[in-house]
Amino acid sequence: MDIYLHFADQAREAIAFYEEVFETEPAQVMTFGQMPQDEQHPLNDKFKDLVLNASLKLNDTNVMISDSPEGLAPPIVVGNNVALVFNALTVEEATKIFRRLTEEGAILLPLEKTFWAKLYGMVKDQYGVMWHINLY
Repeated sequence: MDIYLHFADQAREAIAFYEEVFETEPAQVMTFGQMPQDEQHPLNDKFKDLVLNASLKLNDTNVMISDSPEGLAPPIVVGNNVALVFNALTVEEATKIFRRLTEEGAILLPLEKTFWAKLYGMVKDQYGVMWHINLY
């Protein structure tokens, strides 16, 4: 299963942030300007550099990311309807990822031992995305 995140013209910024937090390979990014153009419905120049689709690998999970420009996609409603789960491989990785996500975000549940995991915590990052960090 893949995960899809939509942003209100902040996709590039979010991609760069997540690449740094998770120390991943650079995302594969396609812009609206790179998609085949419809001559009968020309694309407004202000949309050409926005992200049509990006693919970011976090361990074995593929996170898809795009901008949702007004007039081309449904409006973005930031809320608690999407949460991502990151399954860390080590204590160090769980701690580092949790700390990085909370730097400009908010801790919802502190990273600590639970009955189901060696470590578990929940954070809302600076973009309003909720993350569950697990270490089994």
